[in-house]
Amino acid sequence: MSIALFQTLCVVIVSLTLVTMARSTPWKPLLSDYFALAVAGYLGEESCITLYHFYQYSPDWNARLVDVPLLVPLIWPLVVLSARQVGQALWPDAKSPLARAAITAALVTFDASLMEVVAVRAGLWSWAEPGHLQVPLIGILGWGYFALGAELVLGQPWRRARRLWLLLLLAPLVTHALIVGSWWICFRHALRGDLGQASVSAVAGLGVLSLVAVLWQRRRGHTIPLAIAGPRMIAATLFVALLLATAPRDPNLWLQTLALALPYLAATSFRPPPPQTPPPSTSPFLRNAPLPPPST
Repeated sequence: MSIALFQTLCVVIVSLTLVTMARSTPWKPLLSDYFALAVAGYLGEESCITLYHFYQYSPDWNARLVDVPLLVPLIWPLVVLSARQVGQALWPDAKSPLARAAITAALVTFDASLMEVVAVRAGLWSWAEPGHLQVPLIGILGWGYFALGAELVLGQPWRRARRLWLLLLLAPLVTHALIVGSWWICFRHALRGDLGQASVSAVAGLGVLSLVAVLWQRRRGHTIPLAIAGPRMIAATLFVALLLATAPRDPNLWLQTLALALPYLAATSFRPPPPQTPPPSTSPFLRNAPLPPPST
């Protein structure tokens, strides 16, 4: 699959996802969150490339601003926003802002683990070091760090204008703080280089643990509605098609795909939602009204 075709399909998926999300979220707050995340994501991406020189995009991308293709920061906000919806559906009992942020970050990292390895294999971008299937672990964690900072802002009951300005500032800053901190604490000294089959086995184990976790939540009655899962499935098919076009016989990449797909499929409710009945009237004029006489 050429990068030009991939970009065209991404535009279609971004548009369909926004339209689907607008069914449950009004357009104005949806687009304000989306574009704020897009700008914050661009600032985070461009500053990471400029400061760390740890990855670069293929020159075949179109419409880039300095180093970052503009389509990239238009894609990732949907990953973050949909991860928020999944987290709220599966773990509605998580009330603290930090818990909700951790769940969103974990889900975005889970998604990035597939997107990164397939995209790198397809030549969409490349990293300065190998790691898990040619992607260093800190590269997989990067967007999870961004999602953590974003959710810490989006989850606050502040006025919308204040939240959006803080999002532009704090999401990139939290991303850099966690990248630098985890690099000096861990990744500069360990888990570098080609991790080989050890990381593939770890992914398989993570997939099993994730499957157990979502099955437990499903037993408690918490599932992902099809309205939330549908756009994610459409986006996932794009990366499966990219995998088929670039490495159809690589068992490690297919294992990565299954480790991501099976927990989501197990957590998704494919039944349509039950019809909603209107609540009984609470009008004082109708509350004490006499019942109609029985029909004869």
